[in-house]
Amino acid sequence: MYKYIKIVNNYIRLGGTYGEFIIPLVNLPYDTAHFYFDFGGMNMFNKLSLIAVTIVVVVFMLNSQMDAFSAKGNDVSVIEEAFSKTGASYQYANINGWAKLNSDFTPFSQMNKIVENLIKSLEIDDKVVKVSKLDQSNFRQYDAEYDAKDKKISIVVQSVKNDAANETYILIDEYLLHGNKDVVNEDEKIKKAYSSLSLTPEIATCFVGTYDGKLNNGKISSILEEVMKDTDASKVEGLNDENLVSISAHTNKIKEYIEIGSEKINLNVAVRYSSYDDKTYIWLATPVIAIEY
Repeated sequence: MYKYIKIVNNYIRLGGTYGEFIIPLVNLPYDTAHFYFDFGGMNMFNKLSLIAVTIVVVVFMLNSQMDAFSAKGNDVSVIEEAFSKTGASYQYANINGWAKLNSDFTPFSQMNKIVENLIKSLEIDDKVVKVSKLDQSNFRQYDAEYDAKDKKISIVVQSVKNDAANETYILIDEYLLHGNKDVVNEDEKIKKAYSSLSLTPEIATCFVGTYDGKLNNGKISSILEEVMKDTDASKVEGLNDENLVSISAHTNKIKEYIEIGSEKINLNVAVRYSSYDDKTYIWLATPVIAIEY
Protein backbone atom coordinates (compact mmCIF):
# COMPACT_ATOMS: atom_id res chain seq x y z
CA MET A 1 0.00 0.00 0.00
CA TYR A 2 1.42 3.37 -1.01
CA LYS A 3 0.85 6.82 0.41
CA TYR A 4 2.20 9.91 -1.28
CA ILE A 5 3.40 13.40 -0.59
CA LYS A 6 2.52 15.88 -3.31
CA ILE A 7 3.92 19.35 -3.71
CA VAL A 8 1.60 21.76 -5.49
CA ASN A 9 2.14 25.50 -5.95
CA ASN A 10 4.92 25.66 -3.34
CA TYR A 11 2.99 23.81 -0.66
CA ILE A 12 3.60 20.33 0.68
CA ARG A 13 0.42 18.41 1.39
CA LEU A 14 0.35 15.12 3.25
CA GLY A 15 -2.71 13.04 2.46
CA GLY A 16 -3.94 9.67 3.63
CA THR A 17 -5.36 7.76 6.53
CA TYR A 18 -3.66 9.85 9.18
CA GLY A 19 -5.06 13.21 8.20
CA GLU A 20 -3.72 16.08 6.18
CA PHE A 21 -1.59 19.09 6.86
CA ILE A 22 0.23 21.67 4.80
CA ILE A 23 3.66 23.27 5.10
CA PRO A 24 4.46 26.32 2.94
CA LEU A 25 7.63 26.14 0.89
CA VAL A 26 9.36 28.95 -0.94
CA ASN A 27 11.34 29.04 -4.19
CA LEU A 28 10.85 25.44 -5.17
CA PRO A 29 12.69 24.48 -8.36
CA TYR A 30 9.42 23.16 -9.72
CA ASP A 31 5.75 23.38 -8.86
CA THR A 32 4.71 19.78 -8.49
CA ALA A 33 6.49 16.65 -7.30
CA HIS A 34 5.38 13.27 -5.98
CA PHE A 35 7.10 11.11 -3.40
CA TYR A 36 5.88 7.53 -2.96
CA PHE A 37 6.52 5.30 0.01
CA ASP A 38 5.54 1.73 0.76
CA PHE A 39 4.13 1.50 4.28
CA GLY A 40 3.16 -2.16 4.06
CA GLY A 41 4.00 -4.07 7.23
CA MET A 42 4.71 -0.94 9.26
CA ASN A 43 2.70 -0.02 12.35
CA MET A 44 1.16 3.42 12.80
CA PHE A 45 4.09 4.77 14.84
CA ASN A 46 6.59 3.80 12.19
CA LYS A 47 4.42 5.17 9.40
CA LEU A 48 4.16 8.54 11.09
CA SER A 49 7.88 8.50 11.90
CA LEU A 50 8.79 7.91 8.27
CA ILE A 51 6.34 10.57 7.14
CA ALA A 52 7.89 13.06 9.54
CA VAL A 53 11.41 12.32 8.36
CA THR A 54 10.28 12.53 4.76
CA ILE A 55 8.83 15.98 5.35
CA VAL A 56 12.17 17.15 6.72
CA VAL A 57 13.95 15.76 3.66
CA VAL A 58 11.50 17.49 1.32
CA VAL A 59 11.70 20.83 3.13
CA PHE A 60 15.48 20.85 3.12
CA MET A 61 16.04 19.33 -0.33
CA LEU A 62 13.61 21.43 -2.31
CA ASN A 63 14.33 24.84 -0.85
CA SER A 64 16.79 26.25 -3.33
CA GLN A 65 17.70 28.99 -0.84
CA MET A 66 18.70 26.47 1.84
CA ASP A 67 21.89 26.80 3.84
CA ALA A 68 23.35 23.56 5.22
CA PHE A 69 21.79 22.92 8.62
CA SER A 70 22.84 20.71 11.49
CA ALA A 71 21.89 21.94 14.94
CA LYS A 72 24.81 21.87 17.34
CA GLY A 73 24.41 20.68 20.91
CA ASN A 74 24.34 24.22 22.29
CA ASP A 75 21.65 25.10 19.73
CA VAL A 76 19.45 22.32 21.09
CA SER A 77 20.19 23.51 24.63
CA VAL A 78 18.68 26.89 23.75
CA ILE A 79 15.27 25.43 22.96
CA GLU A 80 15.57 22.90 25.80
CA GLU A 81 16.00 25.71 28.31
CA ALA A 82 13.20 27.76 26.77
CA PHE A 83 10.87 24.74 26.82
CA SER A 84 11.60 24.14 30.51
CA LYS A 85 10.34 27.67 31.27
CA THR A 86 7.01 27.28 29.46
CA GLY A 87 5.43 25.40 32.36
CA ALA A 88 4.30 22.64 29.99
CA SER A 89 4.33 19.00 31.03
CA TYR A 90 6.99 17.24 28.94
CA GLN A 91 5.50 14.55 26.71
CA TYR A 92 8.25 13.58 24.30
CA ALA A 93 10.97 14.88 22.03
CA ASN A 94 11.76 14.08 18.41
CA ILE A 95 15.09 14.17 16.61
CA ASN A 96 15.18 13.41 12.93
CA GLY A 97 17.80 13.76 10.31
CA TRP A 98 18.82 12.76 6.83
CA ALA A 99 21.85 12.72 4.60
CA LYS A 100 22.55 11.68 1.04
CA LEU A 101 24.78 8.60 1.04
CA ASN A 102 25.66 8.33 -2.63
CA SER A 103 24.43 8.58 -6.21
CA ASP A 104 24.06 4.81 -6.66
CA PHE A 105 21.24 2.30 -6.66
CA THR A 106 22.62 0.72 -3.52
CA PRO A 107 22.42 -3.08 -3.05
CA PHE A 108 20.98 -4.60 0.14
CA SER A 109 24.35 -6.06 1.09
CA GLN A 110 25.78 -2.56 1.39
CA MET A 111 22.66 -1.26 3.12
CA ASN A 112 23.00 -4.01 5.71
CA LYS A 113 26.60 -3.03 6.51
CA ILE A 114 25.63 0.63 6.76
CA VAL A 115 22.78 -0.06 9.17
CA GLU A 116 24.98 -2.35 11.31
CA ASN A 117 27.47 0.50 11.60
CA LEU A 118 24.76 2.99 12.56
CA ILE A 119 23.30 0.64 15.18
CA LYS A 120 26.73 0.33 16.76
CA SER A 121 27.28 4.09 16.69
CA LEU A 122 23.88 4.75 18.26
CA GLU A 123 24.71 2.27 21.05
CA ILE A 124 21.47 0.29 20.71
CA ASP A 125 20.99 -3.44 21.18
CA ASP A 126 21.02 -5.09 17.76
CA LYS A 127 19.29 -8.16 19.22
CA VAL A 128 16.01 -6.27 19.57
CA VAL A 129 16.17 -4.43 16.25
CA LYS A 130 13.50 -5.48 13.75
CA VAL A 131 14.44 -5.34 10.09
CA SER A 132 12.17 -5.12 7.05
CA LYS A 133 13.07 -4.76 3.39
CA LEU A 134 11.35 -3.69 0.20
CA ASP A 135 12.90 -4.54 -3.15
CA GLN A 136 11.49 -3.30 -6.44
CA SER A 137 12.96 -2.65 -9.86
CA ASN A 138 13.52 1.06 -9.15
CA PHE A 139 13.24 1.33 -5.37
CA ARG A 140 14.90 -0.34 -2.37
CA GLN A 141 14.27 0.30 1.30
CA TYR A 142 16.02 -1.17 4.33
CA ASP A 143 14.18 -0.35 7.57
CA ALA A 144 15.59 -1.08 11.05
CA GLU A 145 13.31 -0.37 14.02
CA TYR A 146 14.44 -0.19 17.65
CA ASP A 147 11.72 -0.01 20.29
CA ALA A 148 12.80 0.42 23.91
CA LYS A 149 10.86 1.58 26.93
CA ASP A 150 11.94 5.20 26.75
CA LYS A 151 12.91 5.67 23.10
CA LYS A 152 12.08 4.51 19.61
CA ILE A 153 14.58 4.76 16.76
CA SER A 154 13.93 4.21 13.08
CA ILE A 155 16.87 3.85 10.67
CA VAL A 156 15.82 3.87 7.03
CA VAL A 157 18.05 3.54 3.98
CA GLN A 158 16.20 4.38 0.76
CA SER A 159 17.63 3.99 -2.72
CA VAL A 160 15.92 5.18 -5.88
CA LYS A 161 16.76 4.33 -9.49
CA ASN A 162 15.39 6.57 -12.24
CA ASP A 163 16.29 8.03 -15.61
CA ALA A 164 17.56 11.30 -14.18
CA ALA A 165 19.84 9.94 -11.46
CA ASN A 166 20.24 7.24 -8.84
CA GLU A 167 20.23 8.33 -5.20
CA THR A 168 20.50 6.76 -1.76
CA TYR A 169 19.54 8.51 1.47
CA ILE A 170 19.89 7.60 5.13
CA LEU A 171 17.13 8.70 7.51
CA ILE A 172 17.29 8.47 11.31
CA ASP A 173 14.20 9.32 13.34
CA GLU A 174 14.16 9.10 17.14
CA TYR A 175 11.42 9.67 19.70
CA LEU A 176 12.37 10.14 23.37
CA LEU A 177 9.43 8.92 25.45
CA HIS A 178 8.18 8.37 29.02
CA GLY A 179 10.19 11.12 30.66
CA ASN A 180 13.37 10.60 28.67
CA LYS A 181 14.79 14.12 28.31
CA ASP A 182 18.31 13.22 27.22
CA VAL A 183 17.80 15.13 23.99
CA VAL A 184 21.16 16.88 23.71
CA ASN A 185 23.13 13.63 24.12
CA GLU A 186 20.90 11.71 21.72
CA ASP A 187 21.23 14.52 19.20
CA GLU A 188 25.02 14.22 19.43
CA LYS A 189 24.82 10.43 19.02
CA ILE A 190 22.88 10.80 15.80
CA LYS A 191 25.39 13.27 14.39
CA LYS A 192 28.28 10.99 15.36
CA ALA A 193 26.50 8.05 13.70
CA TYR A 194 26.38 9.99 10.44
CA SER A 195 29.96 11.13 10.97
CA SER A 196 31.06 7.48 11.18
CA LEU A 197 30.01 7.28 7.51
CA SER A 198 31.71 10.60 6.71
CA LEU A 199 28.31 12.27 6.32
CA THR A 200 26.98 15.56 7.68
CA PRO A 201 23.23 15.31 8.36
CA GLU A 202 20.44 17.85 8.30
CA ILE A 203 18.76 17.58 11.71
CA ALA A 204 15.57 18.99 13.22
CA THR A 205 14.90 18.70 16.96
CA CYS A 206 11.54 19.27 18.67
CA PHE A 207 10.24 19.28 22.26
CA VAL A 208 6.55 18.55 22.85
CA GLY A 209 4.58 19.36 25.99
CA THR A 210 1.02 19.80 27.23
CA TYR A 211 -1.15 21.92 29.50
CA ASP A 212 -4.38 20.65 31.06
CA GLY A 213 -7.53 21.93 29.41
CA LYS A 214 -7.94 24.64 26.80
CA LEU A 215 -5.82 27.74 27.33
CA ASN A 216 -7.35 31.12 26.56
CA ASN A 217 -5.82 33.42 23.97
CA GLY A 218 -4.23 35.61 26.60
CA LYS A 219 -2.41 32.70 28.21
CA ILE A 220 -1.21 31.40 24.83
CA SER A 221 0.09 34.83 23.89
CA SER A 222 1.90 35.07 27.22
CA ILE A 223 3.60 31.68 26.66
CA LEU A 224 4.70 32.57 23.15
CA GLU A 225 6.00 35.97 24.25
CA GLU A 226 8.03 34.29 26.99
CA VAL A 227 9.56 31.82 24.51
CA MET A 228 10.53 34.67 22.20
CA LYS A 229 11.98 36.62 25.13
CA ASP A 230 13.94 33.67 26.55
CA THR A 231 15.49 32.90 23.17
CA ASP A 232 15.97 36.55 22.10
CA ALA A 233 14.10 35.62 18.93
CA SER A 234 12.55 37.89 16.32
CA LYS A 235 9.36 36.80 14.59
CA VAL A 236 9.67 36.10 10.88
CA GLU A 237 6.17 34.85 10.11
CA GLY A 238 3.22 33.34 11.90
CA LEU A 239 -0.18 31.70 11.73
CA ASN A 240 -3.07 32.43 14.06
CA ASP A 241 -6.45 30.80 13.63
CA GLU A 242 -9.10 29.24 15.85
CA ASN A 243 -7.20 25.98 16.41
CA LEU A 244 -3.52 26.78 15.95
CA VAL A 245 -1.02 29.50 16.71
CA SER A 246 2.42 29.11 15.14
CA ILE A 247 5.49 31.36 14.94
CA SER A 248 8.63 30.96 12.84
CA ALA A 249 11.50 33.07 14.14
CA HIS A 250 15.21 33.73 14.12
CA THR A 251 17.56 34.05 17.08
CA ASN A 252 21.28 34.74 17.23
CA LYS A 253 21.48 32.35 20.18
CA ILE A 254 21.20 29.50 17.68
CA LYS A 255 24.09 29.49 15.24
CA GLU A 256 22.59 27.47 12.41
CA TYR A 257 19.55 28.43 10.36
CA ILE A 258 17.70 27.80 7.13
CA GLU A 259 16.78 30.45 4.62
CA ILE A 260 13.29 30.71 3.19
CA GLY A 261 13.34 33.38 0.55
CA SER A 262 15.35 36.20 2.08
CA GLU A 263 14.44 35.28 5.67
CA LYS A 264 16.50 33.28 8.17
CA ILE A 265 14.62 30.80 10.37
CA ASN A 266 15.98 28.66 13.19
CA LEU A 267 13.18 28.53 15.74
CA ASN A 268 9.58 27.35 15.43
CA VAL A 269 6.95 27.27 18.17
CA ALA A 270 3.30 26.25 17.90
CA VAL A 271 0.36 25.85 20.29
CA ARG A 272 -2.82 23.91 19.57
CA TYR A 273 -5.74 22.59 21.63
CA SER A 274 -6.76 18.95 21.29
CA SER A 275 -10.36 18.16 22.20
CA TYR A 276 -9.51 14.44 22.00
CA ASP A 277 -7.67 14.48 25.34
CA ASP A 278 -8.65 17.98 26.53
CA LYS A 279 -5.07 19.25 26.49
CA THR A 280 -3.29 22.17 24.91
CA TYR A 281 -0.10 21.11 23.12
CA ILE A 282 3.06 23.10 22.58
CA TRP A 283 5.83 22.27 20.09
CA LEU A 284 9.21 24.03 20.28
CA ALA A 285 11.79 23.17 17.63
CA THR A 286 14.91 24.16 15.77
CA PRO A 287 14.97 24.99 12.92
CA VAL A 288 11.37 23.97 12.15
CA ILE A 289 8.74 21.62 13.56
CA ALA A 290 9.15 18.48 11.46
CA ILE A 291 6.41 16.36 12.99
CA GLU A 292 2.67 16.58 12.55
CA TYR A 293 0.96 19.24 14.62
